[in-house]
Amino acid sequence: MKKLRIVAAMSLVGLALSGCAATDAPETSEGLQTVNVGHVQLAIFSPLYVADAKGYFADEGIQIKLEAIKSGQDAIPLAASGKLDVVVAGFSAGMFSAVETGLDVKVVGSMGVSAGDEEEPPSALIASKKLVDDGTISTVADLKGRKVAVAGGAGGTGAFYVGMALEEAGLSITDVELVTLGNPDMPTAVANGSVDAAFASAPFWNMPVDDGTAVNLWSTPAGTSGTGVIYGGDFASSDLAQKFFTALAHGAQDLQGDDRYTDENLGIIAAATGQTAEQVAAVPLYRWLPDLAPLPAQLASMERMWMELGSIIYTDPIPEADYVDATFSQNS
Repeated sequence: MKKLRIVAAMSLVGLALSGCAATDAPETSEGLQTVNVGHVQLAIFSPLYVADAKGYFADEGIQIKLEAIKSGQDAIPLAASGKLDVVVAGFSAGMFSAVETGLDVKVVGSMGVSAGDEEEPPSALIASKKLVDDGTISTVADLKGRKVAVAGGAGGTGAFYVGMALEEAGLSITDVELVTLGNPDMPTAVANGSVDAAFASAPFWNMPVDDGTAVNLWSTPAGTSGTGVIYGGDFASSDLAQKFFTALAHGAQDLQGDDRYTDENLGIIAAATGQTAEQVAAVPLYRWLPDLAPLPAQLASMERMWMELGSIIYTDPIPEADYVDATFSQNS
């Protein structure tokens, strides 16, 4: 059965990107080797864009070829087959399920992490102000039995964050009704009562709070990350794997503290994400670990929670060593 699932997953690759892995790619005219990188075009992946724009990949003998993807889950078969070398995206239940079937990928790093800023976090769990004003909701514990909107559904990172908030309040992720909504639709849904609460990214949590239709109920603890860096198995064992990560970490090091908001960095992030520098600066940016180290304990918590929700159907957790490799961050 597992073999059949692997074949089915790999068949998706033929319908998606084409190309060769970095280890087989010819050199460019500048003598650089190409690395194919799948990315979701968001500011949370700024180290990638900064490292590219500032020439850190070129310094390591690499030219990156960016391929837009819808989600990390969609790109896992591509990375496992070598159609993509690297994926920077959000984690999901589908990633764990793919690993369990035998697809060869490694989580090698983290991306945006929360600073624990309760006033201006990059994302937050908001609740209807009407329900707060009438006393129905005063704490996260009062969400029991209520509708909570999350992007990506029960198998997405939003559901994990909601589960974190509920567990802190002594509840379980199964104590609420999760409603799948895109971030842009959440302010309206909270305002009109379609949902009672939502876990939204900025500016979509700020908007209803600012217009008085929602209240910020909870924000992610410091050091929490729902996104990361994933290598295909073949790329992980190539001579470019460490070089790529070293350049990527250099980009993260340029984004520490208030350096995130330098004119140069804002311009790079804006160009990469189709925004203006002013738009990027107006939304709180995540932070990044200087070495982009992976967070295996959090990954294990994600897997456990998605098992509890039924988004993962296997029963035994995957050993961390089977899908996490911290050596690249340690050597960067």
